[in-house]
Amino acid sequence: MKTGLIGWPVAHSLSPAIHNGAFEKLSLPWRYGLYPVEPGNFDNGIKKLMDELRGFNITFPYKEKISAYLDDVSPGASSIGAVNCAKNDNGRWTGTNTDSSGFLKALKEDINPHDRNIFILGAGGAAKAAAFSLAESGTRKIFIKDPDAEKARDLIKRLNRFAPAQAVFISDDFTELKNCDVLVNATPLGMADERIPLPADILHKGLYVFECIYNRETPLLKAAAERGLRRQDGLNMLVYQAADSFTFWTGEKAPVELMKDRVKKDL
Repeated sequence: MKTGLIGWPVAHSLSPAIHNGAFEKLSLPWRYGLYPVEPGNFDNGIKKLMDELRGFNITFPYKEKISAYLDDVSPGASSIGAVNCAKNDNGRWTGTNTDSSGFLKALKEDINPHDRNIFILGAGGAAKAAAFSLAESGTRKIFIKDPDAEKARDLIKRLNRFAPAQAVFISDDFTELKNCDVLVNATPLGMADERIPLPADILHKGLYVFECIYNRETPLLKAAAERGLRRQDGLNMLVYQAADSFTFWTGEKAPVELMKDRVKKDL
């Protein structure tokens, strides 16, 4: 049974190592591959792949677009407005969001976000997943900053609709960061270059930095390290969302520690 990652681009992904190692460990007849689909060919490409695959993960730039092609979307993914995982169940395609659960499990390995102020950089699919999982954790305040202010406002409107008890604000600059406990970078800045998503000199003592990028030590992580700040890259988030995807498809408990070992070796 074939699964895989759909997106553009996907060649850099470590997901095949994570999933295929787990399938082999549990002797499951599944295989995970990479399926690049150019944005101009998404409609034809996704329909063809949905005829071939039993399940899939979906990544940039399609997490918000894929819902229109599915028969059902989980309440959580519907609230978030982004799907990163889908399965074919007796001819019906169901989508969910394992980025949200994966992010929270990874963060909680180091810090409990309950009753803390959080600053999120970005307003795309990863930021939405982080924001909703944090809102469900009872954070005190969430501040959202994105170069596209309209995207940030849309995310805040969505949070106000689906998580009305959460205090959430748009940030025009980084002023509020000095009163925050956790910084989450959910932008691609630093993934393949030396850009940093905020001025390094505003990273303050006691701030915890969560970088969703997993494939390198980004300029943000380097700046946090230089200031002695606690920090985490996106590797555990990647593994936990993969583990939840694995269980969503197969019904089996994922071998999380093996998945962590495999991805570290591949990286």
